[in-house]
Amino acid sequence: MDRLRIPLIYLKDKQAFSRKAGFFRMIGKPIDLAREFKASGYELIHIVDQDAISGLTKNLDVYDGLTYIINVQVECAPDEKLVHKLLTLRCRVVLPPSFDVSPLHEKRLLVAKIPKDYTGDAEGFHDVVLEDATDSEIRRFAALGKRVIIYDKDEKKVEETVWGVITSSF
Repeated sequence: MDRLRIPLIYLKDKQAFSRKAGFFRMIGKPIDLAREFKASGYELIHIVDQDAISGLTKNLDVYDGLTYIINVQVECAPDEKLVHKLLTLRCRVVLPPSFDVSPLHEKRLLVAKIPKDYTGDAEGFHDVVLEDATDSEIRRFAALGKRVIIYDKDEKKVEETVWGVITSSF
């Protein structure tokens, strides 16, 4: 099974950035990038929203436009109102596994970002992103029925099948 390639971008003040060696470099307008990604065959973009991580909602109009072009998953602050707004726009939302997802109805759009040494089962989340992937962690979450996403830094060290790989090389 082919692994879904998922480009990683950072969003701040309605602009898209890449991150290399700890430095952010502007790479353009998110809508233009989404069109390029779609044309190149990508199906999903992983976005770390620097504004939404601070609890700000200033990029919601960007997501409204992006979701008409391509699927997006957004890392944001674990704020119930912000999460609800993103879900309303049909964004996949990446949250810590400790976030209470019970009041949310769109479970298929919820993604748990799993830190190293997490022992829970990410109940209520549809997919998981493993921060530090190992074969045993991939097997554990796959057995729970979760689609597993890893970062490209871990891709060569695991043999288990995963659903997707988040990559900063696109």
